[in-house]
Amino acid sequence: MLSQRVENIIQSVTSLRPMPSNVTRILNEVDKRDVTIDVLVGLIGLDQALAALVLQMSNSVSLGYSRTCSTLNEAIMLIGLGRLKTILLTSSATGMMKRSLSGYRQGAGELWHHSLVTAVASEWLAQALRYPNPEEAYVSGLLHDIGKLLLDQVVLSNYNEIFDFVQKYQMPLWQVEEKLIGIDHAKVGGLIAEHWNFPIVLVDAIRFHHAPSFARINQRLPAIVNLANSFAQDYQISQSSLLSFEIHPESLNVLKIDKDDIEQLKIKMKSSRVFPEFSKTG
Repeated sequence: MLSQRVENIIQSVTSLRPMPSNVTRILNEVDKRDVTIDVLVGLIGLDQALAALVLQMSNSVSLGYSRTCSTLNEAIMLIGLGRLKTILLTSSATGMMKRSLSGYRQGAGELWHHSLVTAVASEWLAQALRYPNPEEAYVSGLLHDIGKLLLDQVVLSNYNEIFDFVQKYQMPLWQVEEKLIGIDHAKVGGLIAEHWNFPIVLVDAIRFHHAPSFARINQRLPAIVNLANSFAQDYQISQSSLLSFEIHPESLNVLKIDKDDIEQLKIKMKSSRVFPEFSKTG
């Protein structure tokens, strides 16, 4: 039987706004074989906030785009339909992820920064490890910690106990959340993804990014996000005591790599400068 606290958290997920109908319509258009850029520009242009988001993401140096775009047509041509679909899927969460999280001791923009770093690292690792759909890795990495948005106040109310448990027993945060709250941020994130009707492969990647072997149909994707989350530690703008960067041992088995491979991948990713804006080493 679930505790009242967990029931309240689950209820907060179901109370979230569903995917906006205009975003759903554009996503349906993107999936059509004969879709044209003009049609997409027309639909996106009707939503000022969405248009601004597409332009912002297309002009992000941190995503590896070398030239700037001043129009939606240029932006979509530059980023491609795959990245456009990702931007649409994550548009409902982007604004929320830029706020501060008092419980997790993250200032305004820090969750977004960590999420974007993890997304870029996930995409790079997917390509390096020959995962067939790097865009899935990107969107999973971007939303892997979205559950923290709904757990933040619960964590804040129990911060001292959670902090003491993490420090005393050296347990990763997600396990402490499960033990003391009854549900962890990854599971809450998976519930949010389900609420927004994401495909199972993305739901599982978010829900099991700390424990990839539990994924139902594709263990490689959450394993890649788990690895990317660990790599993101080198690009943090702050070091909250409640951030977890552990690589789950099963991730190595799932991806068929070892510790030496991990070090080589880290070196290659840094040398490729996939996110120069974030590099602490310059």
